[in-house]
Amino acid sequence: MIECYFGKLQQLYTEVRAFHNKLNKLQSALDQKVSSLYHELEKSEFTIAEGQEFNRTLKETLQMRRVVKQEIALIMPVYNMLKEQTGRVDEQYSKAVRRVFAIQESLNVTMNLQDVFTAMNIE
Repeated sequence: MIECYFGKLQQLYTEVRAFHNKLNKLQSALDQKVSSLYHELEKSEFTIAEGQEFNRTLKETLQMRRVVKQEIALIMPVYNMLKEQTGRVDEQYSKAVRRVFAIQESLNVTMNLQDVFTAMNIE
């Protein structure tokens, strides 16, 4: 039963890490687009209409980049905590599993938690 919680923790870390990586790639792509737009600005002469369109495109790109950066800022505390603690929890859980197994073997315990719940009429 407890394995389920441990698995959920590992799955959460996997999902948060994947989302963090996705956001970083997106920010990088937007950074490249901004850089490309700046280079285009440096080398081009625009009509008023072209300048307005360029300005709209640049502003939209910068706003998208801002949204991504804000999401990265929001996910960082969760990502950092999971990154730092998941390894420790994994190590501690593995040690606990080994200890529990050794005790079960030495005392010939064949019941599990569900058996105890059933015996005690606990759902």
